[in-house]
Amino acid sequence: MKESFRGQCNLHIYFAEQYLKQLGSADSEEWGGHFHRATSESLTWQLLLAYQCHLADVLEQQPKFGISAPQGQFNARSFVEVDLPPEIVELADRELHSPWLSSLVNYSFLQTAAASPAGVIASDAGSTRRASVDYADCLAELKSLIARHRATLMEY
Repeated sequence: MKESFRGQCNLHIYFAEQYLKQLGSADSEEWGGHFHRATSESLTWQLLLAYQCHLADVLEQQPKFGISAPQGQFNARSFVEVDLPPEIVELADRELHSPWLSSLVNYSFLQTAAASPAGVIASDAGSTRRASVDYADCLAELKSLIARHRATLMEY
């Protein structure tokens, strides 16, 4: 079976759903108190990967624009072409103005001792100063956005 961006997106959404279930059911003391941070960052990563795969799928489904997905990490604001698919233009605007998407694409995985209370890097205490992400809302919004874009792409 040929691997596709759409299939990868679906897989990352599935993994994000599994991590979200784990967040709600796990004991906060697991892994020496680091379980919540490890799971929430894994969930965030899966959401970011799903988002990037969706962007790549949008580009692949609209070859008339002649744009391919760049190497490495990217988001909708990474594209500088004048003529962009309307979905990419919409997402670039949402990355700036939509709280759920902005918190997702601007999530800072790497924490420094200066950014956390008491100079502790690997602790959930540092997460209180991070941009908060409502994971359930973010997952629901992303799934809704993907479904809407896919329905629109079927019209092309």
